[in-house]
Amino acid sequence: MGSNDVSSLVNPLHPALVERLDPAFTEIYIRYQASRLRADQVPYEEYNRDRKKYDFPTVEVAGPAPDVDSTKIYRVPVSNPSGEIAIQVYVPTSDSIIRTGLEREGLLPALVNFHGGGFVIGGLDSDESLCRKLCQRVGCIIVNVAYRLAPEFPHPVSATDSWQALKWIFQNARMLRIDPSRVGVGGLSAGACLAAVLALQARDDPTLPQLAVQLLIVPVIDARFIPKEGSCDPATTPYKSYIDFEFAPMLPLNRLVWFYNLWLGTDESREEKAKDFRASPIVAESHANLAPAIIRCAEIDPLVSEGIAYHEKLVAAGTPSKLKVYKGQGHPFGHWDGSNPTSKEFVTDCVNELKAAFSRN
Repeated sequence: MGSNDVSSLVNPLHPALVERLDPAFTEIYIRYQASRLRADQVPYEEYNRDRKKYDFPTVEVAGPAPDVDSTKIYRVPVSNPSGEIAIQVYVPTSDSIIRTGLEREGLLPALVNFHGGGFVIGGLDSDESLCRKLCQRVGCIIVNVAYRLAPEFPHPVSATDSWQALKWIFQNARMLRIDPSRVGVGGLSAGACLAAVLALQARDDPTLPQLAVQLLIVPVIDARFIPKEGSCDPATTPYKSYIDFEFAPMLPLNRLVWFYNLWLGTDESREEKAKDFRASPIVAESHANLAPAIIRCAEIDPLVSEGIAYHEKLVAAGTPSKLKVYKGQGHPFGHWDGSNPTSKEFVTDCVNELKAAFSRN
């Protein structure tokens, strides 16, 4: 394992968290991130000039991504403002389809995926490894959505793009070989926020079939309490993990501040934007009759309290929800399955849960 020598590292582990982190997570963090600046540690303009410089090298720690039958990128028109976005459709091989047995009358279930990145960074490549694994191991189609990003496209553009993408997918389901009665939504972090938002919108749109599942991985659920600068006040912050894990590896509070300032802005409209359910799905008027939820959280993550709170909100409203918190893990652990045993467990959990969800419908 690498050394957490504070004097030699740009981002050493906080001493209070060293004993709480899984050794496998720690080793990856020290080797690949501790000596590097993160995007949120430089002005946005500097980050934007050379994004690759601040990317975490996920390819180094992700498990081998299987071949699929095909991947195809479609251009989808969107409005607010007018433009287009890319979606990438992954189709499993015939061997996978036969093995998993989810094909019905030539159609397959589909998970519509939204990548993470604080609504500011990321793209189709962010979740490529996970998309391929879920596609092949579940035997379903994966539709990966590249919604537009802040600050050029601030809230609510990410949400409106994602909603229009979902409606386009339903409109073109037969062409895409998708069974419209077995469509789920999912994502990681900011992408999980978008998935939760779409589950709410889809429930309330009588023109759409009922969603089969919502897979919320380390989700952003409530944007109202991240400050514009500094630390959170324990007396007014409802989420204990904001306090306990202010200095968490990979996603410290300062990184959330950077993301939210670019996504929601810092002017007088910030508070109202944060109260919009499309930024904070936990504030929706009702959480009843939603697609069953699979919520997966990392223990050492400032967002873990939000994920737990949303699980409790859904269950109280009668929406089925399964919660699992992975001990000793930090925010992006789900992509590290080539080097972290708990990440492998997470991927297997997602595969099994999605198979079950798509078999029920």
